[in-house]
Amino acid sequence: MGTVDAIPEECIVLEISGEFAHFRKPSTTSPAQTFGIPPRTTVAGMLAGMLGMERDSYYELFSRETSSVAVSLESSLRRLSVGINVLTTDGPNTSPTSGRPGKHITGHRQQTVFEVLCDPIYRVYVGLDDETVMDRMEEMFAAGKSVYTLSLGLSEYLATFEFIGRFDVSTHTGRATVRTAVPGEEVDLIPATDARYVTERSPAFMTTHGEGGRKADGSQTLTYDRNGGPIELRETPYAIVDGDPIVFS
Repeated sequence: MGTVDAIPEECIVLEISGEFAHFRKPSTTSPAQTFGIPPRTTVAGMLAGMLGMERDSYYELFSRETSSVAVSLESSLRRLSVGINVLTTDGPNTSPTSGRPGKHITGHRQQTVFEVLCDPIYRVYVGLDDETVMDRMEEMFAAGKSVYTLSLGLSEYLATFEFIGRFDVSTHTGRATVRTAVPGEEVDLIPATDARYVTERSPAFMTTHGEGGRKADGSQTLTYDRNGGPIELRETPYAIVDGDPIVFS
């Protein structure tokens, strides 16, 4: 489960929603399955894109030593399988006489079955050691601004966000009913009769690799209720943010 070391002194809270979402599980092929909540690496990429950061430039900002992240599911999960036409664009760059450059199409359209989430709503909690970036997030998100358009996993699954606020965080240990997904291989929860618990292992950290490359630098196991309900824990370090018990990682 979460640790006291993972709890920041303050955090920024956003509520993010969209019609559809797909956070692809890397170990699956067809149909392409999705995580129920965005992995930590996806949350980092979403926030970095909203701030206008370049790809591969923000991994240290969201490292295990310099950041704290928590995600809560605010809606019940509804999954749908859809067919999407995929084009292979592995060829060389095109050089058109007009318009924007693109890629040569190297094959026929291939229909791939994607598992998508319908009408998901998430609440994201993030604390960073970098106060300058925290201040910039607060200023931009409070004004409803985003450099790059926010999406939920795939570029066509556009999303909207609401700035909930910037809050001080208090640290506690004991029995708690937490709002967020709970990190950890073993979760000492008190089962609820109407809950549908899901445990997923997802990417958590990234690092640069070579020139213009990246690689996974760790994963985490998360447990949550797919109905969007809270999880009651027996004995755990947890944080209070705006009156809500949550668990950071």
